[in-house]
Amino acid sequence: MNDCPTGVVSSPDVVVVGSGFGGAVAALRLAEQGRSVLVLEQGRRHAREDFLAARRDPRKYLWMPELGLRGFFWQRVLRHVGIIGGAGVGGGSIVWAGVLLEPKDEFFTDPAWPEPVRPEPTSPGSGSGDGDGNGTGSGGELGSEAGWRAELAEHYRTAARMLGRETTAHVGQMDRHLEATANAMGALDTYRPTPMAIYFGREGETVPDPFFGGAGPERTGCRMCGACLVGCPYGSKNTLDVNYLWLAERLGVEVRPDTRVDTIAELPGGGYEIRTAGGGAVRAPEVVLAAGVLGTVELLFRSREQGLLPRVSQRLGEGVRTNSEAITAVLADNPATDLTRGPTISSEFYPDAATHVTQNRYVGGWHMRFQLGPLVDGADPARRRRNALAELARRPLRQLSLLSSRNFLERLSVFTVMQNVENEIRLTYSPSPVRPWTKVLRSEAGAGEPAPSYIPQANEVARRFAESIGGRPLNLLLESVGGKSITAHILGGAAMGNSAADGVIDTDHQVFGHPSLYIVDGSSIPANVGVNPSLTITAMAERFAALYAARRAAGASTVLSSSSHSSPPTPHPVTSSLPTSTGALRALFSRATPPVARPHAGDYLVTFIGPAPLTVVAPRAIALGGMPGWRGKRFDGAGGATNLVDDDNGAHREIIPMQVKLEPSWLDGRPAIVCSYGADSPVPWRWVRDEFRPLDDRRLIGLTFAGGPWSRVAAAPLLLSRV
Repeated sequence: MNDCPTGVVSSPDVVVVGSGFGGAVAALRLAEQGRSVLVLEQGRRHAREDFLAARRDPRKYLWMPELGLRGFFWQRVLRHVGIIGGAGVGGGSIVWAGVLLEPKDEFFTDPAWPEPVRPEPTSPGSGSGDGDGNGTGSGGELGSEAGWRAELAEHYRTAARMLGRETTAHVGQMDRHLEATANAMGALDTYRPTPMAIYFGREGETVPDPFFGGAGPERTGCRMCGACLVGCPYGSKNTLDVNYLWLAERLGVEVRPDTRVDTIAELPGGGYEIRTAGGGAVRAPEVVLAAGVLGTVELLFRSREQGLLPRVSQRLGEGVRTNSEAITAVLADNPATDLTRGPTISSEFYPDAATHVTQNRYVGGWHMRFQLGPLVDGADPARRRRNALAELARRPLRQLSLLSSRNFLERLSVFTVMQNVENEIRLTYSPSPVRPWTKVLRSEAGAGEPAPSYIPQANEVARRFAESIGGRPLNLLLESVGGKSITAHILGGAAMGNSAADGVIDTDHQVFGHPSLYIVDGSSIPANVGVNPSLTITAMAERFAALYAARRAAGASTVLSSSSHSSPPTPHPVTSSLPTSTGALRALFSRATPPVARPHAGDYLVTFIGPAPLTVVAPRAIALGGMPGWRGKRFDGAGGATNLVDDDNGAHREIIPMQVKLEPSWLDGRPAIVCSYGADSPVPWRWVRDEFRPLDDRRLIGLTFAGGPWSRVAAAPLLLSRV
């Protein structure tokens, strides 16, 4: 273990616990806002060769540190549910199939969501879409409904763009049989290719970063190996280490692997001490918990019980949802069948309005042959268990043949079936039945409907697919014999609420009773998503970051409303009402009302804003670029502008013309006043772009970009005031 050395390190502004979808987003966005961020991750930083080895070597695959196995795949079995996930830098994205789907409207209108939903500013870095026609996903038109769909719409677009959503054009044998299955179930009109977080490109060809204007790592076109679930060794899947975490580390974020957090303690003067299993500790004013449902809930239980976080809501562990998931499979009869070519998941359909189905290739999933058994129906878990055991007893050789089947993974098709229906379990922190001197997370029946271990639509999908391909339909033994719901998409347990009486966190993701302690992962979601939840967790994390920026900006000062145009004329630039950090100023730019017209004609003088070093360096850098004495811009009101510099007599003269247009911002994709120079302009101005939005009737808040859209991570703020 590389835990912090014994003693206390006191340096970061924010500690993020976990590097999955919530933690990675929080790390990048808070770093962009000028915060120093430390990410603590219990798993290792895995190399690509580890993923290749994991296809055959359990030591490289399984995460069981108590047994010395330090791979990345873990499975935890509780009384009511079996849960699988990933450990390592990038969290669950390591074993994620890359599916990027938005839920249906029923998710956003579920009564479990807190009310009222209040509006919030645009997310940092949000875009106008992902450029591949997948802006609406499976949930219909973004923003078409009020409430949480509208609240998250823009953040879904940002998440899709950051994760590189693209729909594969590949159609393999497995996809054709799933299409036939959809047709047999009367749902052919819902069948479609699945939006994926995969760089397809040219198969096997490595190219410079295609997503972030060169700021990201080089990528290789998908080799269609079908092994997404056991880690991508080629750099094709858009795991978090090649987007959010990659960019975050280049902004100075420290990601510390092999560091398991044991407890969190509030400090008397504010802030928190994060204590690790190795005896070390880190102190920070703010903490973001993003350790996944099991990690976050267990950490809060342990800390509350020890009196370290005494005011955590009694709702902790309540309302846990399995995403109403069941897994079935089909083994093709023909030993020569090979269904592996393609990404793990490439197609989907809805057999009914509440049920979603995807197929899975599982190259490298050697453990699957030990987990499958006969297909057995029955909503009563006890009766289904008896029937499954009876079938195994009647035909033992059939089960043995499954264990010894040749080309097992090449012939295997796995189906993930999820529903957006209401059910739940409860997590408690109580003595282990095996080691009663130790407390562990355990599951209990919740107040509502229990999480299902049997979904009839899942068995029907397996039967219809088996008829199409010629094969044997199968259940997971943990579902049929064990009576457990099996899921990779556990949700809730520290969900949002209106108060501590009905939730653990508020709608800003802040823990009730413990200011500056946030939860940003799947445990915050109060309802079943009904589809793979990675995109939703990412979008909610983007929303958290936007709210965080807005609070910091509001806390620094009272800013004039960006939607107000009725304030009296300001004779001089007013900067006392503006925040001083670059992150908060970028957030203020995002919150400002998008312009509907070019600026009024006239002179606009510059005020350099931001942290003190930037206000000193900026005019010097501009002077070195060939504009000493730069004072601002002169707009002609008709699509043109010039730069104003001081002449020898102190008057303003015009140099280096620009074009002025209304275009999508490189920061968030919403309209902005864009000033750009022509390709024949002098160096470096041909590569510079200024964007502005009105703060009021006289002031324009701006950002200067040097390069392509990737330069938003270093965009410098400025203020123009009309004279």
